[in-house]
Amino acid sequence: MHPVARFSCFLALALLLSGCSPALFVRLFNATGDSITVSNTSSEKTLTIPAGTGADVSLHDPREQLFIRSSRALWSYSFREFYQPRWPLSLWEQRAGVMRIYARVDSRGRIYVWTPPGGSQAAHEIQQPTGFPLRPHET
Repeated sequence: MHPVARFSCFLALALLLSGCSPALFVRLFNATGDSITVSNTSSEKTLTIPAGTGADVSLHDPREQLFIRSSRALWSYSFREFYQPRWPLSLWEQRAGVMRIYARVDSRGRIYVWTPPGGSQAAHEIQQPTGFPLRPHET
């Protein structure tokens, strides 16, 4: 491919992608001591997260609800609670087309902020910002 054509294709692709909203995820670590299932109001899909592990949960429309079910409880949260200004922008991991936040849910359904991994350091809990831990709406 001619260098000018290659550059034009690259530029067109960059412009196309720059207009896209990034996919938003929360990497949710399950510290409930029990397997949990995660779902939301707009999808019939559920995600199972075994005790002691984590998985990416997609954050969609802030008007939706997130549901977490354990063998002992069903908790709900508004997706709006996962957006700014409650979650400091510095705690969002930003990759090409993806933004991810890290959190841990405990046995009472409280969701704690974690810092994104960096360098040789794994994601870990930090001093909680204002509004955290999130407390569930018992269902």
